[in-house]
Amino acid sequence: MRIILRHKIIALVVIILLLGWAVYGVISWHNSSQYVTTDNAYINAAVIPVTTLATGQIISLNVDVGSRVERGQQVAEVGAPRFSDSTDQQGFRPAPPNGTAVEAPVSGFVATVYAYPGAIVSPGSPIITLFDPSNIWVSANIDETEINRVRPGQIVEISVDSLGGTTLEGKVEGISPAAANFFLLPQQNSSSSFSKTVQVVPVKITLENTEGLPLIPGGSVEVKIFTR
Repeated sequence: MRIILRHKIIALVVIILLLGWAVYGVISWHNSSQYVTTDNAYINAAVIPVTTLATGQIISLNVDVGSRVERGQQVAEVGAPRFSDSTDQQGFRPAPPNGTAVEAPVSGFVATVYAYPGAIVSPGSPIITLFDPSNIWVSANIDETEINRVRPGQIVEISVDSLGGTTLEGKVEGISPAAANFFLLPQQNSSSSFSKTVQVVPVKITLENTEGLPLIPGGSVEVKIFTR
């Protein structure tokens, strides 16, 4: 009697396990048919270098990393460099007072500082870089095996790591016509040791209702693109 009961219990456990696996498989299949997901994604932003149009010495720098600036705000002053004797600690005499103001071309935050007072800068060399918080999007790398299911206009859920997993809404804006590593590949592969790997295709996703949120350019996100 005990042996029969034990066999019934074992059979019941096996049936429950099989049903659990079946339910999990159905749910996984259903989910995979409804959306495409990836955690190979990050917040992107328009980055603007702030430069000078002529060679000069930085007289003053009025901002630092993280500073908020407004369009037209003076961020630095640059003047003509004047070499000094070896007794000058900086190696330069004080720049003349008629320096040139360097202004922020857009409103935003200082992302990087490349040069400080006393440094010589050449035309086109960035003194600082800004990022515009009003022009932020998500760059997601989708496997080439899934990219055929992605279309512009599809709704996207974005989970932001730096906001504790807060979920934002977005839409697929555009799909790159080339894989992410296209320009890194050699034109011809003559090696017999070639091994095929799944490539990724960059997808641009616009964000909605982000006003006031401290989104960090370069920060990691997870995206779920609804394909149906």
